[in-house]
Amino acid sequence: MASSPPPPPPPQPLPTQIPLTPKPDPDAPQSPSTVPSTALIPKLEPIALTPELCDLYRRELEPSPDGHPDFAGHLHFTQQQIDAVPADRRLVVSNPQPEPSPQGSIPPAHSDTSVSSSSSTAKKRARGGEMVRVNTVTPQDHIHFRSLVRRARLTFEALRGIYQREESYDGGPRNRFDLRASSKMLSRGLWLYRDVRIVGPIPGVLVGDAFHYRAELCVVGLHCTPQAGIGYIPASLVSEGHPVATSIVSSGGYLDDEDNGQVLVYSGSGGRQRNRVEHHADQTLERGNLALHYSCHYGVEVRVIRCHACDSSPSRKVYVYDGLYKAVSSTYEPGKSGRHVCKYTLVRIPGQEELGSSNWCLAKDIKDKLLANQALPPGYISPDLSNGREVLRVPVFNGVDHESSLLDFDYIARPEFPLPLVKQQHWGCHCVTSPCGPECGCVIKNGGGGPVYNEDGTLVRGRPVVYECGALCGCPMSCANRATQRGMKHTLEVFRSMETEWGVRTLDLIQPGAFVCEYSGDVVVTTGECELAMDEGSIIDPKRFPKRWSEWGDASPALVGDDDDKVPRPQFPHFQEPGYVLDVSRRRNLASYISHSCTPNVFVQYVVRGGENESCPHLMVFAMDAIPPMRELSIDYGMDDQQICA
Repeated sequence: MASSPPPPPPPQPLPTQIPLTPKPDPDAPQSPSTVPSTALIPKLEPIALTPELCDLYRRELEPSPDGHPDFAGHLHFTQQQIDAVPADRRLVVSNPQPEPSPQGSIPPAHSDTSVSSSSSTAKKRARGGEMVRVNTVTPQDHIHFRSLVRRARLTFEALRGIYQREESYDGGPRNRFDLRASSKMLSRGLWLYRDVRIVGPIPGVLVGDAFHYRAELCVVGLHCTPQAGIGYIPASLVSEGHPVATSIVSSGGYLDDEDNGQVLVYSGSGGRQRNRVEHHADQTLERGNLALHYSCHYGVEVRVIRCHACDSSPSRKVYVYDGLYKAVSSTYEPGKSGRHVCKYTLVRIPGQEELGSSNWCLAKDIKDKLLANQALPPGYISPDLSNGREVLRVPVFNGVDHESSLLDFDYIARPEFPLPLVKQQHWGCHCVTSPCGPECGCVIKNGGGGPVYNEDGTLVRGRPVVYECGALCGCPMSCANRATQRGMKHTLEVFRSMETEWGVRTLDLIQPGAFVCEYSGDVVVTTGECELAMDEGSIIDPKRFPKRWSEWGDASPALVGDDDDKVPRPQFPHFQEPGYVLDVSRRRNLASYISHSCTPNVFVQYVVRGGENESCPHLMVFAMDAIPPMRELSIDYGMDDQQICA
């Protein structure tokens, strides 16, 4: 290889985009009905790799006398690989037609990227499933698949929390709890779309969805590897006989990466040491690099997930799904470190939801202006709906019309519950240290099974009621068992929407299981014979909320029947139904504007504090998912009309 190669040739026109052609295969096994309206892409009929074909390939790879020395060297290297194939060995190829290589010199490529033995092909087909593309998704399909994704994420987060608490109690080393959780789900067949390889969008995953761990991307089918940056479908599952990339994780960790949101210049994998940005060796056109090149050649859309540093994430990172991109160029040329690099230019496909990463920047700008008491962007009609009654400001945005009637209501941050109606029983612990230990009377009332909240204040497990320490307890306000008493930790805003009139969205990343806010209004005590009907949304009946709390922290789908499962199960105490409703016709808080959904991202948890009436629990809202900035909050109000579910 020459020590000082000349500059690469000018860019050449992109080769004609060749669509992957769906072709029905009557003998292919039927995939489960987890993906609607799909098109299968079976493998072409194999043909024998005869000595004549080997000779043909060798002649096609003969370098030109005027070619670049690097180019000639790589061509000779490939010819040597062909010469090394035994003449009596019968192999199969998927497509005998030579395909164009990336602009510039061709890096070394293993011959098994397009040539493989028939036994290996069968093994890959059995392990990889079928390649599908989702054509249409109805509103009913969307609800179904969104529920599947949410269920998988709930199980993953529950398992991860269990494994983390187990080792925390034992004082053992901090292992990768996320990998343990995903591995457990994989062994139980709980990874979504594991038996198919999806090209394009993943049903149930929305643009802007945020994930704290790469392993979680694999669980929902968004990416197929917990470590490699390029996820791809092997050549054995593609009729054209070449691998194609379907997803990439971009962390900006390479010198040659460039990103302005709509256009991403992505460096291939390999050629650098761990935790280093400069390349110490040339990259090679194999595995994911080769697959991404063919995605460019065939015009296959690629799912792009961006990784950002995030202090509020338990992993200190957050992975944001930013939608579908098309690779429009594929080159192989010296990079900034002097080594040859595979570089791909990807352009975002128009017509998608707002770029998730852009929403983070917008939310940060609004928060910074709130903290600095600066003028908010156009459309904001109030900097604080609560008028200082909440720990954090609650701005109001209306970019739709001139409606501002919500500013006329009295804001009440917390409901005013009546004095206890029955004689107090075991109210107030005598703990003097923080956090309260297992012997704490309030903790004992929660039914055992460990603490109610994690160290970061997130809810461990949903339950009929959470007993927190209260005013009569001896522990300080910093006690971990007082998570909801310290007010909101996330900046929320009320906004005008064409679909839901008024809604609530977050300006922060909210962790799964985190406390969000409390429902508030005028407390109206009811009796067993008294039933108040919903009056144009002015009455909030606690009994109408479905038991979504039962889903949070439940790892049973992965642990049922596990002989090694030693996780303590909480024994929920008996709890009577609330004896009140909230009248929000005159006084309310921001929670009253949370919209309804059959696939909600928040849920209601009853909370009773020491010294309070058990028949009047607080209605505390907790996050069910990782909720990214500018994402609307939604809750299940238990409505019967399924047409309004979204």
